[in-house]
Amino acid sequence: MATITPAKIKERIKSAKKVAIFGHLHPDLDCFGAMFGAKYMCESLGVKCDIFSNFADDLFLLGIFPKSEIKTKFDKSKYDLILIVDCHTFERIDALYREDLASKDILIIDHHEQIFDDTDIEFYIRSDKCSASIVIYDLLKMFKIKLMPEVATYIYAGIVGDTDRFLHNNTTPEVFDCASKLVKAGADVQKVYDVVYRSMTMSQIHLRNFLFENLTEFSEKVCYVVVSKADLAKLHATVEDLKMFVNDINLIKKYSAVVVAYEVEENNYKVSMRAKNNAEVLSVAVRHGGGGHKMAAGFSLVGNKRAVLSEIKKICKEF
Repeated sequence: MATITPAKIKERIKSAKKVAIFGHLHPDLDCFGAMFGAKYMCESLGVKCDIFSNFADDLFLLGIFPKSEIKTKFDKSKYDLILIVDCHTFERIDALYREDLASKDILIIDHHEQIFDDTDIEFYIRSDKCSASIVIYDLLKMFKIKLMPEVATYIYAGIVGDTDRFLHNNTTPEVFDCASKLVKAGADVQKVYDVVYRSMTMSQIHLRNFLFENLTEFSEKVCYVVVSKADLAKLHATVEDLKMFVNDINLIKKYSAVVVAYEVEENNYKVSMRAKNNAEVLSVAVRHGGGGHKMAAGFSLVGNKRAVLSEIKKICKEF
């Protein structure tokens, strides 16, 4: 792998005929914010590009990001440059695209510590930044690209997502300065908070109650909950509904780490972990083929609910 400079990024993009933009599996606020910010960057440099994501139709984040601008079917013959954002390993790219990307010219822009093994991949990593969205924001500034209000909204949403509303310790003075400038550029702050934090349905409220009622204490510092698709069906709730409340469980004062496993497809579970105080969850996620941040990370498990529950108990011993 080779480190690339901002000037080289600009050169690589401008020399491309068409760019395909990808993020990680199960995209969150920062992933979408970075993808849409990168799309605006490419187009402002005069290059056509498309965003690809195998997103769920019920994804609540589409209240912020335009669904019409996201493609699902990827034809690799139409693109000569692949731009991957907010993703630090091929294992975090949706399996639907992984094989087609392996043989393409790839440029990575991220804020995670890099663990790609391919020596031909060029990357621009800013692990000192709170989010991939703010990395894209910095590049837009360097390239003297004026922010449009909708793009400022996308980037603001990404920063809010990866700082959890400026609650995490990755919220530096620079982050507040950036947020202020995004608001001045026309970011719709109210829209972001209304969509993500102020739009709960009754089914979502029942799901939130279910999570807390079924939470199990593993130790004085760690708790967990496992949710199957059958559980969600009984509550008339979705995986996207559940993802709204992972951070809420981390609000419980006594626990330093929380583990939430939920079935995204039959016998395929996503495990989301959160930490606070002096705990960290990234090392656990990496050991199980996942990734993320010290305070928020995840990975996947295969098996039925009973098998996953057994595995989660073993994983809790790692804290």
